[in-house]
Amino acid sequence: MGSISKSFSLLVIVLLVVSSLIMVKPAFAQTPTPTPIPIPTPSVPEFTIQPVGPPTLVNTTYSLDQNTGQIVAQIGYTNEYSAVNITIKNQPYNSASGFLYLHYNIRIKDHNEADNWTDLYNADEENYPTQSTDSDYTTISIPIPTIPAGTQTDIQVEAMIGYYETHFNGNPSPQTQISTLVGETSGWSDMQTVTIPANTPLSTTPAPSSSTSTLTPTPTAKSSLLLITTVALVVIAFLLAIIIFLVLYMRKRRIAFSQTKHTLF
Repeated sequence: MGSISKSFSLLVIVLLVVSSLIMVKPAFAQTPTPTPIPIPTPSVPEFTIQPVGPPTLVNTTYSLDQNTGQIVAQIGYTNEYSAVNITIKNQPYNSASGFLYLHYNIRIKDHNEADNWTDLYNADEENYPTQSTDSDYTTISIPIPTIPAGTQTDIQVEAMIGYYETHFNGNPSPQTQISTLVGETSGWSDMQTVTIPANTPLSTTPAPSSSTSTLTPTPTAKSSLLLITTVALVVIAFLLAIIIFLVLYMRKRRIAFSQTKHTLF
């Protein structure tokens, strides 16, 4: 009888232990859901635009047209500007999470076009400019001819806080990775317009002929030849003057000698 009681007690203990393990295991198997990092919405950027130097100089170049055999000139030009600086007032934001950054995007269009904007940056290349940390302003320089010369260009700026996320494009073949920016945007700023003067073409010079001999003197060589010829003519004229002077002098001496001889005799 005591043996049966002990066996029953042992069975009860085993059942309790197994039940407790079944109840505890799911509790440890659950993974707590991480709390997402809140991404703040940036303010609409405040910015100014300013054309800057140094002046642009593109020299005239020449190339051979394979169809006609003629030398074709690509006329160079100058412009008093080389870029447009976009100076953006920084916003009170610091990257606390280590991977969230404040980025900027810029878009432009011809002032005479209704709504044909072109973004200068994109997430796929992960090249959005980030807000500077060592100044109260972030300056982004857009070179000419990205901002075309001889036109009026409209400019808008957008602020973005987020991170790059890379994924496949979804096509079965070929599969390529693309990037998107995950976060919050401010929306586009008010439009500002910049005017870049037209390029000034360089003075045209005759293009060298494809049939011209390589021995044809260059303008510098022609100038040197002209100088040498002028000097030679001057020297020759000087020598001729000396010879004429000597001839006249000897003739005069001969006449004087003849007169003296005639007087003596």
